[in-house]
Amino acid sequence: MAVVDGNPFVGLFARASDKLVLVSVSAPEKFVEKCKSTMKAEVRHVSVSSCNLVGIFAAMNSNGVVLSCTAYKAEADAIKALGLNATIQHGRFTAVGSNVLANDKAALVNPLMPKADIDAIRDTLGVEVMKRKIAGIATVGCAGLVTNKGLLVHGGTAEEELEELEGIFGVKGAIGTANMGVPFVGLCVVGNSQGYVAGERTSGFELSRIDEALGFI
Repeated sequence: MAVVDGNPFVGLFARASDKLVLVSVSAPEKFVEKCKSTMKAEVRHVSVSSCNLVGIFAAMNSNGVVLSCTAYKAEADAIKALGLNATIQHGRFTAVGSNVLANDKAALVNPLMPKADIDAIRDTLGVEVMKRKIAGIATVGCAGLVTNKGLLVHGGTAEEELEELEGIFGVKGAIGTANMGVPFVGLCVVGNSQGYVAGERTSGFELSRIDEALGFI
């Protein structure tokens, strides 16, 4: 478990794939080391929109990174230099990370997202993209966390809906919360197929549910 600048909502400050973890420029070394040890991937400091909220302003899988329309070309170029596709959205959905949920098989997006943004996401991440809510919530990136091994979703997700999401992403999953009852798990946890980091307020019971959802037990 971890905090970033005293904030247990670690999903605000990082994005992860199986190959790489992107963290905010000001992310403390303790958090960086926690990401390295648990997710067993290279960790790189990046800026998006001249801001530390990497998890809010970027969506990511192993193929690429989609950045907020407020991001700068130099920031996209820096990510491309890491060997990833990178594109800057041009629509009104500035909080890309909150509105996209993706692994290496598929991506869900806010149902209100326009076709141009969806096309850019498909081309950058290299996966099928579907418009969909989770538990009635349009900001799917906040309502879930998906890896190539598992799926953790908002506690209000029905069992039938969970099964549909498992089919879309090609993984097994479970509902859960983090940070002592917060259902928006995408804001509280960052992870990949090797491991995850949850906010330090996350209880032991919640950790066990996250372990189950992400395929670690």
